[in-house]
Amino acid sequence: MWKIVFFLSCLIASAMSAAQTTTLTLLEDLSSKLPTGSVFTAKDGAGKVYSGQLVTHPARRLLRRGSMSLVFDEPVVPVTKDREGIFRAGNKMRLLKLGGSLAAAKLADDAVDGAIGAGKARYVAVGVAGALIIFQKGGEVKLHKGDTIDVEPKRGALWKSD
Repeated sequence: MWKIVFFLSCLIASAMSAAQTTTLTLLEDLSSKLPTGSVFTAKDGAGKVYSGQLVTHPARRLLRRGSMSLVFDEPVVPVTKDREGIFRAGNKMRLLKLGGSLAAAKLADDAVDGAIGAGKARYVAVGVAGALIIFQKGGEVKLHKGDTIDVEPKRGALWKSD
């Protein structure tokens, strides 16, 4: 029984590794600030040029981070950490902005503490922290010219016969 299970697991693993990844080099800068539908191009090691359009979601208020998806004209999809192939801004800047908002709130608290009293100064600090958190934007996704991305064939494209 264990031999059948082992054989089936090997068969499934070999079928899953059939998707070969290709490394592409971007030929221009891309950002989530660009409008949706912007055209981009990338080139593989053999010199073949791939083109496509961007689907972008710029960063919004409340520290919402931006995202960007590359939709190729060829039957390939980008390989990313996200299962859907979406590039997202990192959390480092978002956490730094959040910490900066809290530090500014503490400075505002200390600045007005002697003038209006400790109890009222806390309300000033809460107002400053809330305003900074609400009005700051999250990080934008940026891919620069010369950056590399990995792509693999679309699943449906593997089984089509032309």
